[in-house]
Amino acid sequence: MKHCETFDHTADVGLAARADTMGELFEALAEGLADVICPRGQVEARESRQVAVAAEDAEALAVDFLSQVLKIIQTEHFMLAGVRVREVSPAAVKAELSGQPYDPSRHEIATEVKAVTYHRLKIAREGRLWTGRVILDV
Repeated sequence: MKHCETFDHTADVGLAARADTMGELFEALAEGLADVICPRGQVEARESRQVAVAAEDAEALAVDFLSQVLKIIQTEHFMLAGVRVREVSPAAVKAELSGQPYDPSRHEIATEVKAVTYHRLKIAREGRLWTGRVILDV
């Protein structure tokens, strides 16, 4: 079970997620980021992109991973339908992004996200669940 929701934060947007595994948590956060930009219900899984990131800890890994996802959305104009984490550890993640190129006749850009921040960042295991909070600069 994975879940992500947004929360208000001054002039920014926050993501709060929880999941059974660290991989599902990263999937939920990336899908939450995608939904903030362009609702995934408007996107078909026609193509895929690969993301691989390494970092010194889970928090840095989350920011680096989400920043790479954001970079693909922005530079390749690739709208996301879904995210599947293939490998994950506290220091590395490999994932496959499914989606399609931006089509103005079908995709509505809801919000422009400038960056993924470290402000109030939290990635932790709490009991049996993984939880995460990330603030997006919009």
